[in-house]
Amino acid sequence: MKKILLYTLIGLALGLWAPLVAILLLWYSPHAIQEIPEFLAQSIRNHWFYFLFILSAASGFFSFFGFFLGRRTDAMALKNRLLNKEVLTDPLTGLGNQRFLHQKFKIEFRKHRTSHEPISCLMMDLDHFKRFNDTCGHPYGDYVLENFATVVKKCVRMGDLAARYGGEEFFVILPHCDKEEVWAVGERIRKETKKLVFTHRHKRMPLTVSLGAVTSYSDSGLNYRKLIALADRALYDAKRKGRNQLIQAILRKMTP
Repeated sequence: MKKILLYTLIGLALGLWAPLVAILLLWYSPHAIQEIPEFLAQSIRNHWFYFLFILSAASGFFSFFGFFLGRRTDAMALKNRLLNKEVLTDPLTGLGNQRFLHQKFKIEFRKHRTSHEPISCLMMDLDHFKRFNDTCGHPYGDYVLENFATVVKKCVRMGDLAARYGGEEFFVILPHCDKEEVWAVGERIRKETKKLVFTHRHKRMPLTVSLGAVTSYSDSGLNYRKLIALADRALYDAKRKGRNQLIQAILRKMTP
């Protein structure tokens, strides 16, 4: 529930207590000795307009105060969410940034250890990306990165977390994902990347991506930083073996 509605309702509820407070004040003021029911009946009969006025005034005042307090609280919460999103988002691609990656990976890895479900990750690097910046200029290189980010968003599964790791490197966290599934996602990204067509001065400039993948089980005994390092090592192997391929470093489930 938004705070603007909650605080308005709280203000209205506080206003409804105003007639009761007025009756208590009348009871403790000097008056003839009476039984409580008789006193209440007489007070309502003699002061009904007064009670109605303070009910309306108090309810209106507290509701009005609650409305503006709630609106300000909601505005501050929205601003904080937007700032937090800005801090965790890569402005060029719209994917998460490295801070986002580490925050989310800590959470997902903790879930992985308790749920006994596998978790996978993909490290990706665009092949020979420097030539886009050197030949076409950095704005064109940014255009290439944006297009690749669109491919990543399209190819990952719902619930996967994609981030720009830095420069032309990207990373995807794949919760509840085994080695077959991460292979399928990685290959889908690789094949869709090859379909991208870039041209400069009527010259075609193909784009490919190298990928490193790793899959962990709950009893792997590793932490999420070690998985990032293993995915990076697998990516290095993919580069060394000719690029435009996926190399998978698998941590097999340990048996007792």
